[in-house]
Amino acid sequence: MPIDILRSDGDEPLRLRSDRSMQRIRRGAYVDRASFEALPEDARHEVWVRAVAAARPGAIFARESALALAQLPHGRPEAVFTIGDPGASGRRAGVVNAQSPVADVDVLIEDGIARCTPAAALAQLARVGRQIDAVSALDAALHRRIATKEEVTDALGRQGRRGQRRAEWVVAFADPLAESVGESFSRVQLHRLGAPVPLLQVRVQTRLGPRFPDFLWERPGRRPLGGEFDGAWKYGVIADANGVQPVDAVIREKRREDALREHIDTLHWMWDHVMQPTRLGAMLAQAHIRVRATLLPGW
Repeated sequence: MPIDILRSDGDEPLRLRSDRSMQRIRRGAYVDRASFEALPEDARHEVWVRAVAAARPGAIFARESALALAQLPHGRPEAVFTIGDPGASGRRAGVVNAQSPVADVDVLIEDGIARCTPAAALAQLARVGRQIDAVSALDAALHRRIATKEEVTDALGRQGRRGQRRAEWVVAFADPLAESVGESFSRVQLHRLGAPVPLLQVRVQTRLGPRFPDFLWERPGRRPLGGEFDGAWKYGVIADANGVQPVDAVIREKRREDALREHIDTLHWMWDHVMQPTRLGAMLAQAHIRVRATLLPGW
């Protein structure tokens, strides 16, 4: 659990509401404001889920909420998702419940909280969630060996017909070689752009050792083209992993990049290119990678 949730009853909420050091999560649930605000945005949903679990101990969490508890990517859900409660329907107090039954084999309990297994939650998200979120979640689950494609397909067979074809596409498209949410998002947008399918994490031997660009395209008559998704956190992660200052990490990474460019051309993009894929498409076209004039639709 990322931070402690304080439950309150009686007159306690009056004190907590006036305490500026506390953040109200939902009725009767508060957390330390500084700790909550320090959490990455994608980690805050788990706090909401655990607050609901404290208020509804019999709830079974599903979809993005189950994935958050499993520490898997889950997008930016605007509600907490539960399943299997025949007495609740629709959206209430920020919780969306699906009345459809869930098989015992698709439920597990950890820390006293019931949730769908990763495979079942991945299947649910692939059926009814955003394409880009479903791919990033399954990519991460495969990469970390939390679930297999076979397990997700098996769980799909116990769920409703709605969205089955969408889910089958996600399962087929997912790849364990994708190493971050940014790479997964990039893969979906490259698909929507109609770009040739890139190779992932191909080893390129340089004078400074092997490098593994996120993406690689062969270009007949030209040098191969590498593609790198650079999240804003990249150099901080590199620094932490090597115990060096960020500026030194930047210098070392620049030297490795120069060595890589002796063998292939490279493109770098960030979140703004991924979220505005026409910009990414323009970069690829300039690098002689064929893309579509119009984006394929997402869902």
